[in-house]
Amino acid sequence: MPLENQMPEPIKEYYIAYFDLLGYKDFFRTYPERVEEFLQDIHDAVSNAKEYTQGIGSSFVGKLGRLAIKTKIFSDNILLCLEVGEKTAQIEYPRFLAFLAIVADIQRNFILNYGLFLRGGVTIGSLSFNDDFIFGQGLIDAVELEETAVYPRIILGEAVKNYVLQPHFVDQGDLNRACEIERRAHSGEYITDEDLTFCNSLMPAVEVEKFYLAWRNQLLFLESEGCLSLNYLYTSGINNTINQATIERLLEILKTLSLSDYQKVSNSSPDQIQQLERHSLRIIEKIKKFGKYDDLDAVSEEGAKLAAIREHILKKYLWVMMFHNSICIKYDVPSCLIKSGSTCDIRFMRMTTIIYEDGTPEVTPKL
Repeated sequence: MPLENQMPEPIKEYYIAYFDLLGYKDFFRTYPERVEEFLQDIHDAVSNAKEYTQGIGSSFVGKLGRLAIKTKIFSDNILLCLEVGEKTAQIEYPRFLAFLAIVADIQRNFILNYGLFLRGGVTIGSLSFNDDFIFGQGLIDAVELEETAVYPRIILGEAVKNYVLQPHFVDQGDLNRACEIERRAHSGEYITDEDLTFCNSLMPAVEVEKFYLAWRNQLLFLESEGCLSLNYLYTSGINNTINQATIERLLEILKTLSLSDYQKVSNSSPDQIQQLERHSLRIIEKIKKFGKYDDLDAVSEEGAKLAAIREHILKKYLWVMMFHNSICIKYDVPSCLIKSGSTCDIRFMRMTTIIYEDGTPEVTPKL
């Protein structure tokens, strides 16, 4: 059918993730002779991302959760969208957390397998979306959010933060009442049978809330200025989210429902230390590349310009190093900490960074 005769899709509400590749423009300027190689890496990374989202959508678990993710890719820009369901339904919040996990998985794959760092944002907004056309305020909000991310991270917009941080399985009023009863009990006050019955009736919902709270806390990374971004290394802490006995019971249930999904899930947990080691190597590679100016001409205008660009890029990867070290501390993996020091190249008055080998004084990261 000719495009002019097609009706646009109705505007609907979507969970939207929009991100681009860091250093895309710089690569073309700096390494024109390696464009074909770079193109192949991007093609492979994007193809794997599309296969991953399609695989999730077609799996038993994906169909159960209605995880049909739509994708749009142009140059170094990638858009992932999941249509919002009924927000009062109990499955909706797990669907949203699953969407965040999928985006984080893609981000991790780009970095670990291809050395491609991403910057972007996740929001909730309205879109009209089909194979040829995308339109809506949600896309505008997502692009603006990406522009504010600054560092190689995928940040959460205000609408997402408001949604993800509120309780979903326990009414806030009931939770406040239960907390007040608990406070009175701890202080030695008399607790009526009615209050005790109320607290006991609330416990199943509280346990469900605690489970998703733990999952949410693994997926998100809170910075000192209050910014929330995705913790794409979240799988390092999977055993902190669910105890082993519960994991085994859930796997057995999944095995009876879908053997292929069971095999994927049971074989998908990466080795924590190996994953952090691979991540550290990617960061060190970038810092060594952008953390010095020895090859630049200090007396030329072009050299000064390139030094300014290089320092600007360096600061982005220093943020990634701080994120990495914070995750190492969170999961108690000190062997994977990256130790570094900074000084100044007085020829350009630009910051330089040195990566220390083992045995140097440990530096505690601050964000």
